[in-house]
Formats: sequence, C-alpha cells, structure tokens
Amino acid sequence: MSSVQNRFFGLLANKIGIETAALVPDATLESLDLDSLLLIELSVAVEKEFGVVVDETELSVERTLGDVLATLDEKLAVQA
Repeated sequence: MSSVQNRFFGLLANKIGIETAALVPDATLESLDLDSLLLIELSVAVEKEFGVVVDETELSVERTLGDVLATLDEKLAVQA
C-alpha cells in the first residue's frame, strides 16, 4: 500500500467511522454511503492533507477509491 493510499484511507476511515482495513480500492464512494455533504467534507479534508484540490466531479459517488487514488497521484505528480 502506497503512502498516499495509507493517508487517504486513514482520512476516509476517520471521516466515515470505519476501520481502514475495511477499505478496498474497488469500493465505490456510494457503497460506503457517502452523501453529498460527506463528499464535500472529504474534498476539504483531502485539500488540507495533500495540498491539492479534488472537486465534486472527481469525488462522484460512482467512482471507486482506486479512481480517487489515481486522481490524487496525478495531482500530486503535477504539484511535485
């Protein structure tokens, strides 16, 4: 598991109140019961943690955690 994945999964687990071990890259945001308010909170938390902006379209409920991680990796690579 990459450092970015560890940090993102930890952030998400804290936000929704589940164990990090329960998170898998194939899970969709919808399957984790993230509503629009939680998605906005997650977007803000990601920006604070990683210093990159991930907007609502990049955090839509049909996206998987793997999709979000790929987006984070791309944004962090551009930032570096």
